[in-house]
Amino acid sequence: MSGLVPRRSTAHPITAGYIDDDAFKVLRRLQQFGYDAYLVGGSVRDLCLGMRPKDFDVATSASPGDVRKLFRNCRLIGRRFRLAHVLFGGNKVIEVATFRAQPPEEAHGELITDDNEFGTPESDALRRDFTVNALFYDQQTNEIIDFVGGLGDLEHRVLRCIGDPSVRFREDPIRMLRAVKFAARLDFSLPTADRDAILAHRFELSKAAIPRLLEEVLRMLWGGQAARSFTMLEDLRLLELLLPEVSGFLGRDASDPWSPTRELLRGVDHRCEGRQEMSGGVLLAALFWPIYSTLVEHLPRRPRARQLKTLAETVVGPAAVRLRIPRREIATLIAVLEGQYRFEEVKRKRAMRAAFARSPHFSALLDFVDLRARAGELAEAGLKEWHDLAEEHPGRRHGEMWVRAPRRRVRR
Repeated sequence: MSGLVPRRSTAHPITAGYIDDDAFKVLRRLQQFGYDAYLVGGSVRDLCLGMRPKDFDVATSASPGDVRKLFRNCRLIGRRFRLAHVLFGGNKVIEVATFRAQPPEEAHGELITDDNEFGTPESDALRRDFTVNALFYDQQTNEIIDFVGGLGDLEHRVLRCIGDPSVRFREDPIRMLRAVKFAARLDFSLPTADRDAILAHRFELSKAAIPRLLEEVLRMLWGGQAARSFTMLEDLRLLELLLPEVSGFLGRDASDPWSPTRELLRGVDHRCEGRQEMSGGVLLAALFWPIYSTLVEHLPRRPRARQLKTLAETVVGPAAVRLRIPRREIATLIAVLEGQYRFEEVKRKRAMRAAFARSPHFSALLDFVDLRARAGELAEAGLKEWHDLAEEHPGRRHGEMWVRAPRRRVRR
């Protein structure tokens, strides 16, 4: 342990009124029973920046078993490191983590398989990824406790890795994507050392768990700053590893190859605003539509419906395998791409209108049509035609699926 002297500050905008009521209950109960307990991580960072946190996490000296004894509405999760989830009304969760100890020096850069060694606030702060995510808030003293210089980085709007970025990015390559996600979302800069480390170690992404890669890509899409995030991914040469099809398309010789993709992503940002408002298939369509539409427009003759679907499958197939995109999202993505062109045929053939409007993915098609309209690709009259079709053939929807009443069996 390095014996860091923490900076304690009351010069911050956080008050009790800004803290979630249930998080406050968890903090108070832990403290009443003699445990140290603090708000930690993104909630403290966002409150200092005047933003509304999505979640409130608690760090404590209580072990996971101790937390479970104090809260009947608690369940323990995780294998490598046990966490306590305190449940409130439906799906609301306050995550409570015991202070983690620093791993032994020989474990740096290796996979940690057993991480249930508990520590102190200082050791826990040093285990976190970025300085601005390692701040503790003590509601008893109204102090922010800073072991790693996070308050200074907040003031200067810098997203800095804790420790040697080369070591930390090799320990967990997903941190490179998290660096992009947070820097874009907060409009923070990356220090030169962190940028250089990402460029030097970007191929370490091949060692990351694929579901985590997809999760971070989707979070960047609906996180409210998709346009900025994917610009940074391309700038740091991470996009060419995650989605080389998209990166290659952007690298064409053109005055502004980003333009169509950027405008669609801005539409996503306007629609989602940091909430998961659309399915993964629709979000991914914003990345693949410029490629797909360019290929369709350069075909020698107008393709038939089956050819449109085959082309969509060809465009998204490699990414589907590489990122193990779930089949349902792939089905939505393909339907969204080819459906944009099928609509022209449907308009001319009344017999096809009802079937098209009641197809399982029609609500996803409407979502993407709205994005195209926001991006300036679709005139107001074209957008109205789509919504007129939806009103012409109304139905009851569940998510993206149209729910039909079950057929009654007739006994003979």
